[in-house]
Amino acid sequence: MLKNVVPNSGIFTAGLLAVAIAAALSGCSRGSTEEVSSNDVRAAELETRLAKLEQREAQLAVKEQEQKEQDLKAQEQERARQEAQLAAAREREAAAAKAAEAKRARQAPTRVASINPPTPKAPPKPKPIDVPAGTALTFALSSDLSTKTLKPGDVVEARLASDLMIDGRRAAPAGARVTGSVAEVVSGSNRIGAIPRLTLTFGTLDLDNGQRIALNGQYSEEGQSEKGRDTAKIVGGAAAGAVIGHQVDDDKGKIIGGLLGGAAGAFAAKKTGTEVQLAAGSTVTVTLSSGFRVEP
Repeated sequence: MLKNVVPNSGIFTAGLLAVAIAAALSGCSRGSTEEVSSNDVRAAELETRLAKLEQREAQLAVKEQEQKEQDLKAQEQERARQEAQLAAAREREAAAAKAAEAKRARQAPTRVASINPPTPKAPPKPKPIDVPAGTALTFALSSDLSTKTLKPGDVVEARLASDLMIDGRRAAPAGARVTGSVAEVVSGSNRIGAIPRLTLTFGTLDLDNGQRIALNGQYSEEGQSEKGRDTAKIVGGAAAGAVIGHQVDDDKGKIIGGLLGGAAGAFAAKKTGTEVQLAAGSTVTVTLSSGFRVEP
């Protein structure tokens, strides 16, 4: 910038110098030799003034350039300050927006994304097990049974002696509870010449899963006939009565003795008959007269 100012000042100074020289020459042509000397003095003064003027102009140009540079620097500083203020304002706005978003997030209910896993395919449900009629079931009795003490309608309880298997599938486990009742009972001790007999009807099978199965099966057992033994008992009693009768001399005593002996034999025959006895834990086999279904 100073390089441009100084040459311009020199051109101005040279112009003034040229005017002064021209004026001096003009004066020389009109004046005397003394005036030439005076003109030289004035020219020298003028040259001095021009030099001072050039120096002042140079100083002014330097100051002007410095002022321009200071103004430019001040403008740059102001622009930088404004940019910094703008950036700070943007940062504050961003921080405020972030804080507001965080506040809304805290106030808003948390939503958990629900990801439904694929529903596994349920395995096919096993088919029911059909137990056909004619199937033989073996039960273990839970208590002693005797025709001497049982009455029709008495409850009988037993357990399945082994697993009930149908086509390789277990329809009922060993130990399943079975209930029934006394359907018929004939005691050898309560009837002369009777055949002891016990008939049980089993009607319910309880499974561990809560199923109660209706059964339809019977078990019957007979003892030995008491007819021959009872006859011997009666005859034996009559013989004893005859002995007693012979101890009486008249015929009436014989008849009384015979009657007494026959009555004693009949009493013995009735009270000493055999019975059907089934101990606890003994097994009975029942054949189903109708089938049933077990749900898996």
